[in-house]
Amino acid sequence: MSHPQIAPNLPYHPSGDQRFAQLDQTMAYYKHEPTALIQILHAAQHSFGYLAPDVLRYIATAMKLPLAHVYGVTTFYNFFSIVPRGKYQIMVCTGTTCHVRGAATVVERLGQQLGVKEHETTKDGLFSLHTARCIGACALAPAITVGDDVYGKLTPDKVPKFCQKDLKKYA
Repeated sequence: MSHPQIAPNLPYHPSGDQRFAQLDQTMAYYKHEPTALIQILHAAQHSFGYLAPDVLRYIATAMKLPLAHVYGVTTFYNFFSIVPRGKYQIMVCTGTTCHVRGAATVVERLGQQLGVKEHETTKDGLFSLHTARCIGACALAPAITVGDDVYGKLTPDKVPKFCQKDLKKYA
C-alpha cells in the first residue's frame, strides 16, 4: 500500500523536523562549501531561533568541518546566539557618548525592571537584554533599540516609565 504525499512541496528530513530539512536545502544550495559557513549559520539561526549544540553538531557533520571550528565561528560573531533569545532584542548602546550619559545604569535599571541580566531573556520569552559598542545614534544618547525601533534620551530615571509604557506595544 503506498502512502499519499501529504505535502509534496515541503522538504523532508528523517527527524520529521522541517527546520533540519530547510537547513539541508541551504547547505545544498551552498554546496556544503566551508566558505559559506556564516550564511549557513545565519539560516540555521533564523529557522531555530538560536544555534543549539545539536544544530551546530549537525552543521559540522554535514559540512565535514570540526565542531570546534563551527563553534568558534558561532561564538566569535556577536550576531549568533547559542542560547534562546527573546522575540525582541533590547540593545543598549555603550559607546562613548551613551556611556558618559549613563548607559551602564540604563542597562542595570532595564535588567531590574525586566528581571534579567545582560544576555538573558525574560521568562515570557519576549525580550533579551544586550549591549552594543555603538548603535550610531549618538545625538540621542543614551540610546537603545528594541528590534528595529530606536529610543533616545533614555536616562536611568526614565527606564521604569519606558518599561511600563513603551515596551507594552511589543507584548
